[in-house]
Amino acid sequence: MSISINNVVTVTLLQGGALAMADNPNVVTIITSEQQGPLSTSGRYRIYSESASVAADFGTASAAYDFALSFFGTSPNATNAGGFLVIGYWRGTEEEVLATAASLNGAQLSEATIVGALQQVADGTLTVEVDGTPEALTGLDFQSATSLSAIVAVIDTALIGATATINDQRVVITSDTTGALSTITFATDPNTGTFIGQTLALTTGSGGFLIQGAASATLTAETKLAGITELFSQVKFRGAMFIDNPTDSESKDLAEWGQANDVLQYDVFDSPSNLLVDPSNVVWDIKLSSLTNYRMLYSNTGNRKLAVSYMARAHTVNFRAENSALTMHLKELSVAAEEYTQTQVNQAQTVGLDIYTTIKLTPAILTSGANAFTDERYNLIAYVDFLQIDMYNLLKQTSTKIPQTTRGVNQLIDQAEKTTIQFVRAGVFAPGTWSSPDTFGDLDTFKRGIANNGFYWLAGSLAAQAQNSREARESPVLQGAVKMAGAIHSVDLIVVVNR
Repeated sequence: MSISINNVVTVTLLQGGALAMADNPNVVTIITSEQQGPLSTSGRYRIYSESASVAADFGTASAAYDFALSFFGTSPNATNAGGFLVIGYWRGTEEEVLATAASLNGAQLSEATIVGALQQVADGTLTVEVDGTPEALTGLDFQSATSLSAIVAVIDTALIGATATINDQRVVITSDTTGALSTITFATDPNTGTFIGQTLALTTGSGGFLIQGAASATLTAETKLAGITELFSQVKFRGAMFIDNPTDSESKDLAEWGQANDVLQYDVFDSPSNLLVDPSNVVWDIKLSSLTNYRMLYSNTGNRKLAVSYMARAHTVNFRAENSALTMHLKELSVAAEEYTQTQVNQAQTVGLDIYTTIKLTPAILTSGANAFTDERYNLIAYVDFLQIDMYNLLKQTSTKIPQTTRGVNQLIDQAEKTTIQFVRAGVFAPGTWSSPDTFGDLDTFKRGIANNGFYWLAGSLAAQAQNSREARESPVLQGAVKMAGAIHSVDLIVVVNR
């Protein structure tokens, strides 16, 4: 018998770990307080890619369905760019929570393995305490059982104060009562017959878990800020709008939250006072506070579906595609355009309100850059997400290490440049002339990088790095500069006529 080749040559495969994904910039949410649908405090959201599912869940008479029609009626919308619609819940009024039952939930099982093992058992036993009363099940005969369902049926028949079912490949024993007195324990061995609790993963330490009953309760109403905060902790979205109209105070609170969490929020204002340069005007206040993630729209009729259609159209960029970046200026929506005077248009431009009107009988959005432009905020939020995730994945997928050397730092710079090039290709950044007084590194190299590439990246000096930073295995600071491509929103034509 020949000896193994491993005595001469060994091969080791070094595989990178699983990579993280950047947050999807095209996940957006409509937030409702309706309690007629499937949502509640215990289940805050549902995800949709078409309107029929919304109708099935909420009914065609619901506000959620009405707003979803405007979302899916906008073309293109976020679902056409790899995104989806979240319908989220905030508790706008008191909510009655029903009493719940206690349950013992076993670990997930392999049906073939369990059936094969228990078909040999004709005297199965286990004890579980339900509502304080021990139920000792004995003489459980599984010899004719050919499925997990048949095994559970034998257990269910033997139970008196509880019910046995299957859920997600788990055996679940649920008390027949509800409320605080509804309790249950893990299965124990009654020391007679063949104990099956371990086989069905219903014992302590087997991977199962207990849920004790709870009494009914009345939950008080919550603020919109509390609602969106809780919703965001459960599902990450980059765009949001409330069906219920926020008050001025709520708008300011939401604007501050959106700025802190990189979420674009879309709101509709309808009072003539919202067009005024006045400290008491919340629109002007938000603009002066530089809360640029709060996207403010104006509608004479107070049509809040303007916000959902605008949001649906804005979140449609595939940043991995060429020339895919957009501007919302002059785009068409799935709501009725409204007529405005030139004075109102000028006022909206000044305070930072976008309007949806008609030009030469064609519907078009007129954007205001007073509180930045929507596409600019959307693009930069996505860029930061991609930059952060790409850099993290570089560190994570390296099977050995990125050294604290010039070669290692160059790998980081290379990754930052690759991510930025993707956004140049999409049309977010572009080569141009640097017009800001803020520069770093060699000035000529800096300006040449911006002029030729649309960006410039520079790593700090390893030699100048503080010892404590080196010992903490930190990279030198990487500095980047990017030139926004912008967008042309208007044209001046000068024609010289000669006779």
